[in-house]
Amino acid sequence: MRRVYKLPEELRQKLAEPLGIVYSGEEVDGKEFKALVGHAPMVITVGDKVTETLGAMGRVPDVQVVDGVERRSKRDPPDVPYRRLIRVKNPAGTITYGAMAGMRKAFAGVEPVRVMVEGEEDLIAMLAVALAPIASVVFYGQPGVGVVAVKVNADSKSRNRANLARMGIKEL
Repeated sequence: MRRVYKLPEELRQKLAEPLGIVYSGEEVDGKEFKALVGHAPMVITVGDKVTETLGAMGRVPDVQVVDGVERRSKRDPPDVPYRRLIRVKNPAGTITYGAMAGMRKAFAGVEPVRVMVEGEEDLIAMLAVALAPIASVVFYGQPGVGVVAVKVNADSKSRNRANLARMGIKEL
């Protein structure tokens, strides 16, 4: 069994495009974004800044994936509560078997949970969409643009599972 799945070059450019709806900084303060956050039965955040943003709005993410880095600079992890901590290693440009196992655990237990990534958490957004229950919303940061919201449905799960399969990840 392979333990590290690398992002193929042909998928790199495709994944630079947002996986869902992009909300600019101003829109994050708007009614539509706040309604989406408030009505989602399960909220998953990927990234320190987006976790902090939703926490400041009063919504503690059910699953928060952070790495203590923002725009390639070390920072303190977000001051957002959680009840369980799962630590995983995940180098940049990859998804490790350990990251997959950690995310499966995150969705299978007591919430809220923090998945603390040693390495980089960016590609874990795909895993989050693929593993999250239908009707959840996955939020992640798009540097210099804003926050991306992915509504988890059969379509988004299928698209993300197809991208993961192109990395060699066949089963979750």
